[in-house]
Amino acid sequence: MCGRYTYKLTWEEIVTLYRLTLPDEPPEKYRQSYNVAPTDVMPIIRPAGNGRELMMAGWGLVPYWLKPDQLGKPAYSTINARADRVQTAPTYREPFRKRRCLVPASGWYEWQKVSPKAKKPFHFRPTSTPFAFGGVYDVWRGDGGKTITSFAIVTTDAAPSTSAYHDRMPLVLDESQFEDWMRGPTELAAGMMKPYAGAIDVWEVSAEVGNVRNNKPELMERVAVLL
Repeated sequence: MCGRYTYKLTWEEIVTLYRLTLPDEPPEKYRQSYNVAPTDVMPIIRPAGNGRELMMAGWGLVPYWLKPDQLGKPAYSTINARADRVQTAPTYREPFRKRRCLVPASGWYEWQKVSPKAKKPFHFRPTSTPFAFGGVYDVWRGDGGKTITSFAIVTTDAAPSTSAYHDRMPLVLDESQFEDWMRGPTELAAGMMKPYAGAIDVWEVSAEVGNVRNNKPELMERVAVLL
């Protein structure tokens, strides 16, 4: 599972790191976030001609076929698309075939269960730069020209370096995989949905991150661990 992530990238950094060609200026809602939560509107990157385009999208995929009276009343969570189901689940199978995207990030949070009633939050950050989460997106179109662009993050089994904290993790892609994920055939993309094999830094963070209303750089800082 990936239920929170971090996005500590300036406009200049994301243009350079992800080789953006569109747009020329940051979108109106573009912002850094230290505690991205479901329903937040965040950047995703998709193919655009021979280049790459950044667009803003809501986290939690709204399938194009959803009826208007169902909008805003999801029967199940769509923030994550499991690698073992993304090719067959009705919500994700067409986006996986036609609308794969990159979800730029600085890392993600998970909570480790340390007792029946207690969990500790940790921040995870791959050491490779740039990296991105593999995602899928969709565009819902309603009456009167209303559109909603939204995305889900693909998840895999945990890598050996993270399995002690949680049994799932986001699909982490290195720069060499970006083009294949977005533009390659489905068979190639399917073969990429594996636990990340690179190095990942992990550190404990403040319990403040558990409140979605908290969003400040200090949330990403290491907390002192008493021995």
